[in-house]
Amino acid sequence: MRVVSLGSGSSGNALLIEAGPGGRTKLLIDAGFSTRVLQERLQHIGISLRQLSGILVTHEHSDHILGLPTLTRRYEKSVIADPRTLAAIEEIFVNGITRSESGRFLPLLEEGEESISEKLLASFRSLSQVFPLGTRQIIGDVEVTSFPVSHDAAAPAGYLLHAGGCRVCVVIDTGEITSTMLEAISRADLLILESNHDRQRLLRGPYPYSLKMRILSPTGHLSNDQAAEAVLRSWRGDAVRWLWLSHLSRTNNTPKLALESMRSRIQEAGANLAQLHISVLPPDFGCMWDSTQLWHNTSLWEMSR
Repeated sequence: MRVVSLGSGSSGNALLIEAGPGGRTKLLIDAGFSTRVLQERLQHIGISLRQLSGILVTHEHSDHILGLPTLTRRYEKSVIADPRTLAAIEEIFVNGITRSESGRFLPLLEEGEESISEKLLASFRSLSQVFPLGTRQIIGDVEVTSFPVSHDAAAPAGYLLHAGGCRVCVVIDTGEITSTMLEAISRADLLILESNHDRQRLLRGPYPYSLKMRILSPTGHLSNDQAAEAVLRSWRGDAVRWLWLSHLSRTNNTPKLALESMRSRIQEAGANLAQLHISVLPPDFGCMWDSTQLWHNTSLWEMSR
């Protein structure tokens, strides 16, 4: 299984999951960029939009669905999500506008498009695949389990993906960590986890009070400390794991702050930092993880003090 971050943050989110012989199953988790941007970033790894098997959607906020109209209408790609999320996306399509993380209204149309057409709505309805929260599906060569996360959306989802003997867990856009999330997190070889803000930087920063309270709420976003707590509560002392810190706020966090916070909390807890390979996802084309390398390079699995 190969995992590639195509961008992470309030400006957009998208992950590529590739599995099976010759990488024949190619899934996006979220499509929070225009199709032009997605195509450009996929070209870095020799993939076109037409090769995609479908798009798993975590929730309906703009930084996760911006590319969906063109992907469904022009490329006829399936959108896979909980039925409540699919209904929320359809409503956004009908209105033609969506909201950003900060609450601003954004047009959903891409350059050159004049209106949301009935053809788009018909394509979306025919291509939608229902994936209820808390269930498991086989999508191509990937076994996917969905689970609820805590965010101010219709039915926000996290995903645990299993292929080729490895597991990847995606937990982004959640204001708290629940026991259900921890169960999925603890099974991951690669954990993609939100580390949105430094609490003090957010409180002292320029955001209006209402937005600060939304971010800090149980249906907002995880702080660096909350992300570290989730990692420690799901720690496995007998394994090496990979951690990608995601969805960093450009205003209320920095890659250095997020990384240092995670490392210091792990060391303070007395855990072996050598068991965790930590990276911070940038807002543009970012990290790549390939499970086939793990089987050919056994040193990646070795634990040391």
